[in-house]
Amino acid sequence: MLTAADKTQSIQLATGRLDIAVDKAAWPLDSLCAFAARENPRRGFLVVSRVLGRYLPATPQMMRESARDLAARLPDDLPGPVLVVGLAETAVCLAQTVHEEFRLATGRVDIHFLHSTRQQLDHPLLCRFEEPHSHASAHLIYRPALPEPRSLVLVDDEISTGTTLCNLAQALATAWPRIEAMAVATLTDWSAGKAWQARMPRPTCIAALLRGRMEWTQETTPVLNSAFDTAAASLGRMATHRNFGRLGLDRPVVPEPDTAVPEVLGPLRIIGTGEFTYPPFLLAERLAEEGHDVVVQATSRNPALPGAAMATKLRFADNYGTGVPNYLYNADRADGRANWIAHETGAATIDPGLIAALRAELIGWTA
Repeated sequence: MLTAADKTQSIQLATGRLDIAVDKAAWPLDSLCAFAARENPRRGFLVVSRVLGRYLPATPQMMRESARDLAARLPDDLPGPVLVVGLAETAVCLAQTVHEEFRLATGRVDIHFLHSTRQQLDHPLLCRFEEPHSHASAHLIYRPALPEPRSLVLVDDEISTGTTLCNLAQALATAWPRIEAMAVATLTDWSAGKAWQARMPRPTCIAALLRGRMEWTQETTPVLNSAFDTAAASLGRMATHRNFGRLGLDRPVVPEPDTAVPEVLGPLRIIGTGEFTYPPFLLAERLAEEGHDVVVQATSRNPALPGAAMATKLRFADNYGTGVPNYLYNADRADGRANWIAHETGAATIDPGLIAALRAELIGWTA
């Protein structure tokens, strides 16, 4: 139980009250995240990162700086080979950037990358694990053509209870029993007092930009509906695809789009789609280095309620063809930014309603 002595902040959301206390922070709370209500009966709140380039617009400079700072907090002597594993969909870009920065900081070439996915591929499956509180709980991990790791770095944007990380760690330790050590990298760790590290199958250290505690008091519960049921059960199927990390990468890559990049005429927003976020981020970073005013966001299957950190909400069809509703938050055309939607699934898969709502242009990295 958090008390007044813990210097708590109480955040009232449409679904309940979140009481938080910050214990240690390398970055200020307001620089790292805000909060919103989930339209999800399993968990009524959402930690909304300001540096992910997902729910809130973020500059690529800030995304890079936060990932670099996080990577610098990882131990550089983890037994190799090391595999950095990102959790889909939210932490894919963060994890790939941490992977890149960790290799640069250590000078090691035995640090590889893989991310979980909710897409079924024609490739051998390594394991499956569950994210119990999620709207879409099943994650798939495909067997990478990489050396078997001795250490894992698990990357997620935030930790609330640690249950998902324990599920992932146990699945990977079962598949690769020679794993010796694990580390977790996260922007915000709210799990103090939850004792989840003791349930990890290997000794585990934590790197975080902020550590604290939270307690959630549910006051209203969204009613289960067909859209939520579909999301919870759904896995997509990709008949053709390029490997941007689902099958493992032995080094960072900079994939170029296969469609022409439009001329930048003013402030710009580049929007990734679902798990496809790292290549659009790299494009945004390159344009920012050229002097352009550019921010990054991404679509999501995560259903949140308007209000609090979610000023605007667009709903549209999933470009991966699962039938699951997708959303884009805080992308207000009134801010004067041009919009580019980046995808890996083909221009015909992007909902025309989303294109029209944003007057967007499309950029593809397709198979």
